[in-house]
Amino acid sequence: MSHTDPIPKALTLPLPPDAGPEADLHFVRTAPRHLVDRSAVAEVLITDWRRLGPDAFRLGAQWPRGHHFYAPIAGAWYDPLLTAESLRQASVLVGQTYYGVPADRHFTIAELEFEVVPGVILLGTRPAEMRLEAAATDVRGADRRNGPPTALTLEADLLRGDDFAGAGRLTLRVSAPGPAAGEGGGYPPLPDPVPPAIVGRLDERDVVLGVPRSAAARRGLNWDLRIDPGHPVLFDHPTHEVPGMVLLEAARQAVQAACAPYRVLPVELRSAFHFPLAPDIPCRISATRLPAQDASEDAAVRVTAWQSGRLAFDSLVVASLCD
Repeated sequence: MSHTDPIPKALTLPLPPDAGPEADLHFVRTAPRHLVDRSAVAEVLITDWRRLGPDAFRLGAQWPRGHHFYAPIAGAWYDPLLTAESLRQASVLVGQTYYGVPADRHFTIAELEFEVVPGVILLGTRPAEMRLEAAATDVRGADRRNGPPTALTLEADLLRGDDFAGAGRLTLRVSAPGPAAGEGGGYPPLPDPVPPAIVGRLDERDVVLGVPRSAAARRGLNWDLRIDPGHPVLFDHPTHEVPGMVLLEAARQAVQAACAPYRVLPVELRSAFHFPLAPDIPCRISATRLPAQDASEDAAVRVTAWQSGRLAFDSLVVASLCD
């Protein structure tokens, strides 16, 4: 994915003369919350959607200027993780609306990558109205006579008006609903949070990296994952596994800690979710800053999550230094 790549012709719909590129989409109300796997209406980003062809779609998403969790970066840029959440919601909506996935199914992120153009995701005087030109490129188990798909991959270009804002690809696994986490067992105690300022947060309740219990782990870029089922955004509703967005937030916070004291703007992220994380088993997060060719380059950091001695999550994050 590169911001120099043209938008595929299959994703382009002719518009009336003098109409803007977003004229066929509306941003006046949100999608029904069940279509994007959200409980709180306030957390719904998708506002409108169209089918352009058998596997081509156009969706609208509105990014708030002051989201209480995905807050602006350095007071200047929209949080790039809004790209990830927009892709996640778009994939769930497309799966339910066009490929027959029941609303009670469980959605798990298997792979996610995105890149953004910093100059196009700057804050403005109004919420950003984003257009997703999307295509379902891999729908597995989509024979409706034998049930809904078991996995779906959505690729999308993001545009803000006429400007290319980024691109992304997300693969969702679809499974039957399971028992909510904590039913009959509860959660382990939360580890102490690292100081919020180190990971770019103001409130320790938003910190997902905990101080390791072992002295050896505290000597490097290692943390215990803090799994707070009461968090209103990361745990929008009960689930029997750790949501993928928790791990993406852990990756972002790990990159911020690795690049301190500079504030970072993630501009590219490529992640693989190897198996679902159980919420009642400790998970270790580790970060390694990769060498740069020169001081002017963006920082590249590899972040991993380990549970029960197995690699559960692996992410490469490229970030610009803002301060």
